[in-house]
Amino acid sequence: MGWASGSQVMEEIIDLVKDEIRDDQVRYRLYKGIITALEGNDWDTQNECEGVDAAYDKALKDLHPDWHLA
Repeated sequence: MGWASGSQVMEEIIDLVKDEIRDDQVRYRLYKGIITALEGNDWDTQNECEGVDAAYDKALKDLHPDWHLA
């Protein structure tokens, strides 16, 4: 069973990080670590946060390239 409310947590993190950290590469590295940590706690609705920050989208795509076949 997944942890759908993880998307709400991640979206709040993205909003904070995006406002405070202007460097895309720093945000990307942070998101990769946070995504991995949340997935380790059964988060399975990562796609709900796509489109909020391009750095998040890149991190998710790099972690799960098979999810993004288009």
